[in-house]
Amino acid sequence: MKYMKPIILLLIEVSIGTLIFYMIRSDLSTNSHYEIRAVLPILLDIAFLAMLASFGSKLAKMFHIAPMAGKIFLGILAGPAMLGVLDPYAHGVEIARLAGVLFILFEAGLHFNMDLLKKNIGIATTVALVGVIVPLLSFALLGHYWLGLEWISAIFLGGIFTATSVGLSVEVLKAVGKLETNMANRIIGAAVIDDILGVLVLTILAKLAEGKGHVDPGSIVSIIIAVIVFFGITYLMWQKGTARHITKYIETHYVGTAEGSYTRLFFGSLIAAASLAAVLGLEPVLGAFGIGVILSKVDNEIKHTVWKKIEGYIHIFVGGFLVSIGTLLTREAVLNPKAWLYATVFTVIGFLGKYIVKYLFPDKKEGHLVGAAMSIRGEVGLVFVTVAIASHVLNDTLAAAALLAVMLVTVLGAVVFEKGVLHKPLAELKELDDAL
Repeated sequence: MKYMKPIILLLIEVSIGTLIFYMIRSDLSTNSHYEIRAVLPILLDIAFLAMLASFGSKLAKMFHIAPMAGKIFLGILAGPAMLGVLDPYAHGVEIARLAGVLFILFEAGLHFNMDLLKKNIGIATTVALVGVIVPLLSFALLGHYWLGLEWISAIFLGGIFTATSVGLSVEVLKAVGKLETNMANRIIGAAVIDDILGVLVLTILAKLAEGKGHVDPGSIVSIIIAVIVFFGITYLMWQKGTARHITKYIETHYVGTAEGSYTRLFFGSLIAAASLAAVLGLEPVLGAFGIGVILSKVDNEIKHTVWKKIEGYIHIFVGGFLVSIGTLLTREAVLNPKAWLYATVFTVIGFLGKYIVKYLFPDKKEGHLVGAAMSIRGEVGLVFVTVAIASHVLNDTLAAAALLAVMLVTVLGAVVFEKGVLHKPLAELKELDDAL
């Protein structure tokens, strides 16, 4: 009974907010002025996503579940699967989804400690390799021998589940104040290496799909070279303290407006680096992470001041991103029993395929946290599903099942990881962190 009143109140809030959004958006679409007809709906979508994120947080708090799970559920409620008031591919929704991911990875880079990664490079690389190879092989074999897929489609199915979400793990670590720790650095380092490998796998598979099984070896080599060059330059710029030289220049030539200039520097660098990564054929999120690492060497006072100024806006896009994940689920997927059967199997295998890295650690608690963090797919997994759908390598049922499984394993991994961190006393966390 204690839940009835807050649930009813939340339903009323969601209903009123949704009704207002739907009515306003309908009127905007018929307006004769271009700016009102074309631009305002984009801003309205972003605002509605942010509002739904708040409702999702409230729902999660009521049921003591991970906040991100509540936000994703609100996206399912507002998206095509249920109410259908939010189009997952509307410009505003897509902007919020991309911006949220970029900001999350940018923040991860800003708090990433390269010196700690050097100490942890061995275990981080091992975790990443196991986390890519096991899901890739297990799903490829499952797809070929159980589902009867051609090898290219079966391997593509495996490729979808090689990804690890750096961003969602960062959000959990940030929430418990463990983002700048050795433990977090291991998790983020392994996830970044995992995603680099995943991007290579995805790009090669996409090329294979385009060529119907044949691919130009030169294209694969160029992708590998692009990755090496991009991160090599990132490391050199970090080591040389490029960001400090830039901030010193700003202090010299922009007297009196330095703080605003730093804020614009952070934002402009983020968008430029993400765009550069895309031009090089890489995922924009890797560019966002890389520029974050470079800017992590600015003076701490400047970094914290600037971050405090823009963090409020970031919450809008990060919350919107989580809600937008839920909007990707279609009604057909929800009502298709076979899709749910496949999704359940994919979720179990997808979770265990990453969680298995826990056995690489002698300490069970440490291994549990790393394994749970690596199992979260999130935004990167969704990118992989999108590419698979666009490449037409999976039929509608399997595409829906893969999408469902990515979201389910994301929620499952996030809940397990968040509970593992939150239920551990701070003193115990510190001891574990020191031991790492």
